[in-house]
Amino acid sequence: MAALESFRQLVEMLAQRSEVASVARQVDPRHELTAVLRHMQKGPNRPLIFNDVRGTDLPVVTNVFGFRRTIAESLGLAEGDLLRTMVSLETKTLGVERVEDAPVQEVVKTGDDVDVTRDLPQIVYAEHDGGAYITAGVLIAPHPVTGAYNASWNRCQLAASDKLRVRMMPPQHLGRYHAEAEALGRNLPCAIVIGAPPGLMFSAASKVPFEADELEVAGAWQGKPLRVVRCKTIPVDVPADAEIVIEGEVIAGVREDEGPFGEFTDGYVPVMKNHVFRVKAITRRRDAMYHAILAGGTEDLNLVGVPIQAEIYKKVTNFVPRIRDIATPGYVFGCVISIDKQNDDQARNAMLAALGGYSWTKVVVVVDKDVDPFDAADVLWAIQTRCTPETGVYVVPGIPSYTREDVREVHRGKVGIDATAPISMKDLFERRRFPGEAEIRLEDYINANTSN
Repeated sequence: MAALESFRQLVEMLAQRSEVASVARQVDPRHELTAVLRHMQKGPNRPLIFNDVRGTDLPVVTNVFGFRRTIAESLGLAEGDLLRTMVSLETKTLGVERVEDAPVQEVVKTGDDVDVTRDLPQIVYAEHDGGAYITAGVLIAPHPVTGAYNASWNRCQLAASDKLRVRMMPPQHLGRYHAEAEALGRNLPCAIVIGAPPGLMFSAASKVPFEADELEVAGAWQGKPLRVVRCKTIPVDVPADAEIVIEGEVIAGVREDEGPFGEFTDGYVPVMKNHVFRVKAITRRRDAMYHAILAGGTEDLNLVGVPIQAEIYKKVTNFVPRIRDIATPGYVFGCVISIDKQNDDQARNAMLAALGGYSWTKVVVVVDKDVDPFDAADVLWAIQTRCTPETGVYVVPGIPSYTREDVREVHRGKVGIDATAPISMKDLFERRRFPGEAEIRLEDYINANTSN
């Protein structure tokens, strides 16, 4: 299975399998588009294409990563090996392939022709959002000294025809890049990529080292050099096969009020001072698609959750060699680790490694290999039937996890739950099996024609 090399290939693959739902009627980008998406994510969770969004000629594509299996397929990986393989790829790089003629530059707008409030869909997601936002933009910038490329996900508020406001703070790598440029008295050249190749999306989301060049990491993710082209107005390389690129620079020494914004925790980030991005150009394909992501929706939680799962896998596998899988059901501030337990210490070791392995993680549940870590009901079953609260619940007080300034005091302390059966009682906890269940097709039985 080969990795996909563009966002377009991903959408085409999903469409060929009849997984994409197409919306033909006109929708309002202010709230209505999101309301439709919410219903889809609570139901069949299919990718959506909005073909007629008021105020724009661009179709809006969303929820392409509603399922974890699509992430694996886009990277050319088997879902069962996803975390192990992602961990092995973190240290690998593959040099880029430079091209002159790029699909993403079929249409070029510069200078007075640029207007992000006209040329992009003005999607307002939540009731109290402070305006339209770009939520599926991968920001790319070279380090001001070394030139190594960083790629990261950052929300961008559409503030004026040539201005965005961007949330990017240290210790995030892009925030560190800008801080170093600012210390040198320079603006930071930066490009915003919408409809990025899957390899770049996960390079941007993963926890690769600060020194790594994430365009080269993206090449390793896809198993083939990333095709890049030089921007028209700034000294930055971008994916040649992306859908849309916004070229510009993050201004040194300038901060403006940004927000409020309904973020992935399902609450609002209040108005705060954030960075200012000056737009110099917009380039795109002639038939470009606009990727949009609902913060905290199923697509967003998969994009955030899979790299977190990989990071925890990397830490836990040092202590527990037989990990079936790691899930972040419900939310990414906790995880469920399914292990093939060889001794009773392994569950505790897995808990402690996971709690210390990723800073946001504050609740860890360890289950046996016969429990599906992605099924919240199955995990609750394991807690209620196999956990001994007196000895199987561990509280680590005072340790911070999610550190957003205004809510950090709520996120202090961590909890681990051992929901595995004792080795000595393994036979008593054997789960029922139902012979023939896997082969049954319910449609062969319900309303089947039984007449002779």
